[in-house]
Amino acid sequence: MDVSRFDSPLSEKIPIFADSKEKKSSIQRLYDRIPARYTFAFLGFLGMANVYAMRVNLSVAMVVMVNSSSIPHANSSSECHQTPRSNVTIVRANNNEGGEFDWDEKMQGIILGSFFWGYIVTQLPGGRLAERFSGKWLFGFGVLCTAVFTILTPIAARLGAGYLIAVRILEGLGEGVTFPAMHIMLSRWSPSFERSKMSTFVYTGCQVGTVIAMPISGYLCQYGIDGGWPTVFYFFEIGRASCRERV
Repeated sequence: MDVSRFDSPLSEKIPIFADSKEKKSSIQRLYDRIPARYTFAFLGFLGMANVYAMRVNLSVAMVVMVNSSSIPHANSSSECHQTPRSNVTIVRANNNEGGEFDWDEKMQGIILGSFFWGYIVTQLPGGRLAERFSGKWLFGFGVLCTAVFTILTPIAARLGAGYLIAVRILEGLGEGVTFPAMHIMLSRWSPSFERSKMSTFVYTGCQVGTVIAMPISGYLCQYGIDGGWPTVFYFFEIGRASCRERV
């Protein structure tokens, strides 16, 4: 309590802090001047950025995971029948370093799309749960589920495509509650005259997370451990732990 607010003549002689705590650091003083709703908006921005980073990393890693040179490609164009044999040899030579999995294009589409099979299921229930309980805890639970299943993605992929599809569905189920939970928190934390600005800032994290995750994922696929591509899923789990929501 700031005793200087009172009119007591003793107020000037009563120390607010002990001698060892009288002086706050400049960072602490700056933090005290920032309204709590702005801190919430910044953490929400980081949370949405991390969620989208974990969502799109498979799209980049899939390029390295799949052995594209072993997949038959149907050519429906009649103009390519006279392609010289030397050109075909050159194309195959560029694909001599294939990935671990022989998934055709249809299977790749199923794996990438399976995330949204679970994602669409928890949209409406997520909003109701956030209203009934707490948007903070629901959002944290959704990010935690996404992170856990993201880190399990390399294991599931090596067990089989069916396991990977199941993991992606479960990941979508967890992430599906993040937007409804964030809507509820914004409605409670942001005043009406700032709601559009705060919402725009928070949800800009989705695009920022996507833009940052894609080049980083490509770099990790090239230079990461355990074949490169598994590092993509481990790296963004570390990022989630360092930017944990505390709103």
